[in-house]
Amino acid sequence: MEIEILKNENGYAKINIKKTDPHTLFNLIRDELMQDPKVDFSGYWRNESFYESIIFQVRMKDESADPIQAINSALERIKKHASEFMDLCKIKLA
Repeated sequence: MEIEILKNENGYAKINIKKTDPHTLFNLIRDELMQDPKVDFSGYWRNESFYESIIFQVRMKDESADPIQAINSALERIKKHASEFMDLCKIKLA
């Protein structure tokens, strides 16, 4: 996976992610970001070939807010949810 920040200013970030699964991970991140009351919009679309590159974007409600920090916070929440799910599976499926 390759990540390039195309834009990060005024509460808006646009990121190009190459060599990745175009839906599974980014739907999860988009949904988690939309749970953040500071996030105005989060979405992605394919760029070039569908399996080669996607463009992911986040717009904050406040232009002074950091969209990269919002992404990092969403990723931490996802990590916590995944860990809790793994622990539950280990108990229930053992």
